[in-house]
Amino acid sequence: MAPLCCRKRGVGDTGPGFGVTGGWGAGPFFQWWRGVRIRTNLDLVLEWLTALGLGDIAAEFFRKVSATATLLCTPKSCLAKASWSRLRSEYPALSPAQLHHVLCHYQLGQGTAAPPAWDPPPEERDEATNGDIFESFSEHPPLLLPGRGFRLRPGEPVSERGLLRPLLRLRRLLWDLEQGQPGPDLDPEGTPAGTP
Repeated sequence: MAPLCCRKRGVGDTGPGFGVTGGWGAGPFFQWWRGVRIRTNLDLVLEWLTALGLGDIAAEFFRKVSATATLLCTPKSCLAKASWSRLRSEYPALSPAQLHHVLCHYQLGQGTAAPPAWDPPPEERDEATNGDIFESFSEHPPLLLPGRGFRLRPGEPVSERGLLRPLLRLRRLLWDLEQGQPGPDLDPEGTPAGTP
């Protein structure tokens, strides 16, 4: 299936609706220009994770965020022409409730209502309007520790000064809290204030 809209923003496209709020409780993130910023930053994070060898895990973990960002950065003129069925097929990572939530809050422009084509069909309407839009964090990817290049060896003394100071500071803070005492005021180096 062809992408929702293949052309780039150009002459005749209106700019972002700065400061435009309205609609059904529309928030600041449901705008084209915010979608572009989110997509750009997410791409940087995904590239960094891929360089670390975590690309597959990251792609799966950020699948819904990525789909939402891509939907939000679709030019308004293209998005306004899309139908519910087309959007469902283009963004299968989003549940009907999540897609409906984004579309209901998307800001097409001041005074511009959501197109009727964005309405879910009767067979999906209940799920789209009453379904849960939140994601659970109980099934996050496992914590992976690097297999090589460790600088910290558990059970051995910490010799690196850059790490030793924050660890000592943390230990002192925990000790003071355990003793029921307020923690000391520390300077930026992690030394109690007033200590030479």
